[in-house]
Amino acid sequence: MGIRKKRVNGQEYYYLEESIRLEKPKVYSLFLGKRIPGKSELGKKKLELLDKIYGDLLNGAGRIYLEKEQLIDAEKHRRRYAQKMRRLGKAGRDEKDEIDAVNFVYTTLTTEGVPITKDDANLAYKFMQKNIRSIRDENLRVALDMINGLRYVKDSKKGISPEFMLKLHGIILAEASGKKPGAFRKKQAYIYLKSYEKVEEISFRPPAPDDIEKKLSGLTEWYNSNMGKLNAIELAALLHLKFCMIHPFEDGNKRMSRLLLNKALFDAGYPMLNVSKETEKYFDALIKSVEKKDEKPFVQFVLGQFVHYI
Repeated sequence: MGIRKKRVNGQEYYYLEESIRLEKPKVYSLFLGKRIPGKSELGKKKLELLDKIYGDLLNGAGRIYLEKEQLIDAEKHRRRYAQKMRRLGKAGRDEKDEIDAVNFVYTTLTTEGVPITKDDANLAYKFMQKNIRSIRDENLRVALDMINGLRYVKDSKKGISPEFMLKLHGIILAEASGKKPGAFRKKQAYIYLKSYEKVEEISFRPPAPDDIEKKLSGLTEWYNSNMGKLNAIELAALLHLKFCMIHPFEDGNKRMSRLLLNKALFDAGYPMLNVSKETEKYFDALIKSVEKKDEKPFVQFVLGQFVHYI
């Protein structure tokens, strides 16, 4: 922000201004008067102008952990990205969608130890559902399940429900034998941290099987009631984190978490985010938030990924 002096009808006045480059440059201005206010008053004026910018760009969306400046910066990236996509044309956007989907599926599965290749994910994207019976390669079938899950999330109406989650889980694990697709777990879940040296359980333990349906109902109610009220980045990050902590399925919970994060972004008109692209940082932030029951580290991580990659 800067102070600008203007002459109006022969009189000099001061204005606090901030120029922001969106689809085109836009200047936000706040009248200060004939004199520059003192430090304390100027600080209040800066907050007032910040509120004005935030209200205009993000419609005053609710915040929990992120600062207004952070969300304004993220909104700049989102709008510039949208402008770039419009300039690409339909063919360019379709190609970008394919690249993003393939990278998302490849990253999501390889971080879980599924030995697919980028070629597997790329080939899976080109298959239609009717071709699935002709696929003999197991890894390719797993990749196709994730592609179909991503498409289901993209095409779904706004909002979520336990039924939506069950169906999505059934899609992404359709070809995984013995993984009980589309069914909640019937035994206690444990979350393990894997490294080259050892595998150990983290200090957090998900709820008992009998509590899953109640927890998920509460999560879907929370999400649906905050959709359009809480800013999209925090809503998406928290949906991922809260779902992960419930861990409602025997397998596929991490895949579901990342799909649900993008479901929240899609619901708000935001682009897809491959949140586990930086795998080590992703798991560090996730485990830190889960173990300490502190949502902020993971929310901040998701914001950083959005600003960096969008």
